[in-house]
Amino acid sequence: MFNILEKTVETVATTESLAAAGGVSGLGFHLTDIKEALLCSVAGMVGIFIVIGIIILSVSLLNKAGNKKEDK
Repeated sequence: MFNILEKTVETVATTESLAAAGGVSGLGFHLTDIKEALLCSVAGMVGIFIVIGIIILSVSLLNKAGNKKEDK
């Protein structure tokens, strides 16, 4: 617990010192960070669509397998 807190304090201090030196903007955004975030978002959305597709296919197959036509 204290180790995580110590690393967090070190990270904040490093970020603030870099911001004071002009090396990092006030918010700390970089173009590479935004690109990585967008790639992670796209990968997540693709995964969601694949899972939804698998669910739809399995439900439709189960409906066809379980659908018994009644003769009248």
